[in-house]
Amino acid sequence: MKTVLFVSHTAELNGAELWLFETLKGLDRSKYLPLLALPGPGLFEAAARAAKIETVRVPLVWWITERTGLWKGPAAGLLTKRQAERLAGLVREKNADLIFSNSAAVAAGALAAEKAGLPHVWAVHEMLAGPLAHLFYWRGPGRLARFIVGHSCRVIVNSRACASAFPPSDKIVLVYNGVKRKSYPPERLGDVRREYGLAEGEPVIGVIGKINEGKRQADVIQAAALLAADYPALNVLIIGNVQDKRYAARLRDLAAASGLGGRIRFAGYRHDLTGPLKIMSVLVVASTIESFGRTAIEAMAAGTPVVAARSGGLTEIIEDGLNGLLAARPGPEGLAEGIHRVLSEPALARVFIENGYRTIDGRFSLSAQIRGVEAVLDACGGAR
Repeated sequence: MKTVLFVSHTAELNGAELWLFETLKGLDRSKYLPLLALPGPGLFEAAARAAKIETVRVPLVWWITERTGLWKGPAAGLLTKRQAERLAGLVREKNADLIFSNSAAVAAGALAAEKAGLPHVWAVHEMLAGPLAHLFYWRGPGRLARFIVGHSCRVIVNSRACASAFPPSDKIVLVYNGVKRKSYPPERLGDVRREYGLAEGEPVIGVIGKINEGKRQADVIQAAALLAADYPALNVLIIGNVQDKRYAARLRDLAAASGLGGRIRFAGYRHDLTGPLKIMSVLVVASTIESFGRTAIEAMAAGTPVVAARSGGLTEIIEDGLNGLLAARPGPEGLAEGIHRVLSEPALARVFIENGYRTIDGRFSLSAQIRGVEAVLDACGGAR
């Protein structure tokens, strides 16, 4: 059995962290013993401990940032080196055999593996180059990509869109996010509707993700306003923790001016999304920075039709017109057109639901995700 130190860039439990958490729970424990390093307390730590996964806290700094934070780059690099020393000490203490960094946002795991002479696997969940990039290295995307590949036995990417940031290399391995089909007791759906103040039969547009500008919740509010005349009982349910307070305030102002009254609800973070997804008429993924788009497959697994921006990894999930809709044009107008089709054509919505289930079973199953990661660990486990 080999001990693998998994390094998480946050202690939250959003898309990238959920991918790692589900992987850790599914790993073959006869081959790999996971140890999870987190930068502090949080939902991820609590969930991991409940799943009997050993956790340790190690301060970690992001060495890549949004464009406005590039000036922090040199200092972040120095802190990363110090934190790598601490991780290297943890490796010696726990007699780890391999280090696995989850997210390009932290590099301490890569440097610690170099110091300890261990193989390193890097799972990248972000768009790091091109017009959709949202995290940046102060020395440029080319240097960043070469560093990641050069300091890894394998680099796991979650989509071909994500892989486009890297030069061609046999180290790059595509492992899609995976989920299981989701069930929910029908008799409890009324409780979920009442929790959000929603009446039976009212159409609900759902949006899930951190409240920040890149997720483009504003586009969904504006799309709903365009549809209000045709759907006077239309509701918008926005689920996600606030990452950008100024943007959240703008969204509330936009909601107040939309003419939808109290039908736009800001529900905050929710870990278990199955109930909310089951009451949604359509999930909208408006984000244009998605390297994958996990909420799209979560909706499919729950039997909820999906309308999404034609961007990034979403185009690898959604086969337009077969298992969902990709907006024909960018912005609120394109989203509104897609939402209208789903709401006004029940037969089409049923087709999307059935084909969504087939998509999960065929291309985005949780078992395929875990097998993909284990294949990488098997390939790197003996490297030095």
